[in-house]
Amino acid sequence: MTDQPQEPPFEQVKWAHEQQIEERKWTHELKRDDAKRAHDSNRDFHTEINKETVSASNLTLRTLVIINGGAAIGVLTFLGGVASKINLDFAHVGVVAGSIKWFAFGVALAVSGMALAYLAHFTMAGIASSKSKNWEHPYVTDGPKTKYWKRANHAFHCAAVFAAISSLILFLIGMFTTSNAITHMLVK
Repeated sequence: MTDQPQEPPFEQVKWAHEQQIEERKWTHELKRDDAKRAHDSNRDFHTEINKETVSASNLTLRTLVIINGGAAIGVLTFLGGVASKINLDFAHVGVVAGSIKWFAFGVALAVSGMALAYLAHFTMAGIASSKSKNWEHPYVTDGPKTKYWKRANHAFHCAAVFAAISSLILFLIGMFTTSNAITHMLVK
């Protein structure tokens, strides 16, 4: 007798090899299904976030246009009503009318913010479309242009937020300026 181990029969080797192939196919299909779910999840996430972000930014910026524009119209209406009822020095009326510039700049910044928000949304779509979809984990990775899109998105996003906050600040400055001007106009 020899101490050499015997080779398994050919059928057993063939069966083991076929089992390994089937196991690899099964593992590959599981990974592929995981990848499809990750791809779909990524797409759905970006779609939903983009939709909500666009909606929120539009509402905010439209509101800023309305409050600044409405304030300017309100000041003009007030001046028209006051000028027709009491005899005023036009120098005082000019000071109140000059406060309208704050509201005008506020409207201009809010409209600029709308344009910047559009560009921020556009670059967010660029980020999503620049990603590479893979069949191996992590399934979705940054593509060659993703870094560029992320930088552009960050810049436009920050600029849009700055424009919106500046528009709100100009509204507040305009309100305080108008209030002070009207107080001085009516006291004198």
